Amino acid sequence: MTGPFGLFALAAVLQGNAASIQAPLTLEQAIHQAEQGSTSVKVAQSELEAARARAGQGQAHRKPQVGFKGSATRYDNRTTVSFPGSTTPFELQPNNEEQLALEVTQDLDVSGQLGMVVAQAKLSALAASYRLRSVTEDQDLTTTTAYYAVLRSEQNVGVAEASLKAYQEQSTIADRLYKGGVGQKIDTLRAQSQVAQAERELVRRQNELDSARSALNDQLRRPLDSPLVLVDPAKSPAAMAKDEPADRPKLILEALDRRPEALAASMEVLAAQKGVSIARTGNSLGAFISVSGTRYPTTSFALPRQEVGALTFGVSIPIFDGGLTRERVKEAKAGVEGAKARQEQTRRGIALQVQNAALDVETQRKRLDAATVALTAATAARKLAQQRFESQVGLYIEVTDAQSELTAAQAAQVEATYDLLTAKAQLARALSLSLVP
Repeated sequence: MTGPFGLFALAAVLQGNAASIQAPLTLEQAIHQAEQGSTSVKVAQSELEAARARAGQGQAHRKPQVGFKGSATRYDNRTTVSFPGSTTPFELQPNNEEQLALEVTQDLDVSGQLGMVVAQAKLSALAASYRLRSVTEDQDLTTTTAYYAVLRSEQNVGVAEASLKAYQEQSTIADRLYKGGVGQKIDTLRAQSQVAQAERELVRRQNELDSARSALNDQLRRPLDSPLVLVDPAKSPAAMAKDEPADRPKLILEALDRRPEALAASMEVLAAQKGVSIARTGNSLGAFISVSGTRYPTTSFALPRQEVGALTFGVSIPIFDGGLTRERVKEAKAGVEGAKARQEQTRRGIALQVQNAALDVETQRKRLDAATVALTAATAARKLAQQRFESQVGLYIEVTDAQSELTAAQAAQVEATYDLLTAKAQLARALSLSLVP
């Protein structure tokens, strides 16, 4: 096809093919998308905004308060007074009254209570920001685990497909040898049975892959059946490079200094201690100063001036509150002890997580090394068994056993590879580091 219509058609086909090619989704992109759609992250962000707003409210109480008020009152009648000997009553107040007032009030933080309230609110907001970081890092680990689960399932499907192909080829060889008079009928039946088993295993692995894709799509807030093209970190030498033996006590100290959970717990202890100081101000002196200007459009004997200015200084001195302040201090001190206990529990939990994660990385590394050696041996054994069988010096069952061991070795290497990547991600989360290799 030539001419402009042919060029337009060709361009449409090329555009359609380009649209059908999906760009690979990296682990970093998946983590970012999951963070944007995570409900837990949004809840933590809302809690942080609320904590910051509470700090702002406390700060607002330390600033001057400006208010305007106006009123208009209508009485049932004028207020008059009659003097003895006078026949004309004297009007004391008309039957209406209007008032316009502007007032500026400033609380004087004599006891320092307002400042301590603001400091406590800021500490609580800082703790909320650390909790947001913790929730985000947990979400990142969940997404990373789901990402690796898809890659693991894809590799397992590849192993199952290779196994099915091998059994199909073996079934063809067994059938050819039987028809040639040099094979046995039992070998062809066994081969057919193994092909059927391999087909069932492939279906099982494909279902696992569909389930893993759905789980990752759910993390990314996509339709569950959306196709995924992922970038496999296992193919990166940097991701699979052997790490130096972990100095676990040093890692624990680093984690305690870096983990947002530990930092949030520390801020909560400081905020609780501020609460004790605030509670102790219950019997403290209170004071305020106010400047106001009032206008009375309708004057009277009681209010002869239309414009009145006033400067007010107020003081409150508590004398007896029935033990309320004492009980509030007790409550605040109990809150400090509870915060310290939670802090200790958090720090011990972090230490245990780092310890277990570091040990798991070492274990999975050794497991992968062993699986690699076993796969090399199984590959050689399968090749030898096939050669012996085709030369009629070996039994068919030797080939099937060797193929079964090869498939198991391939699956074991897949599991060890992604278990190692998952263990590394868990260690990175325990240390509050980036999960992207």
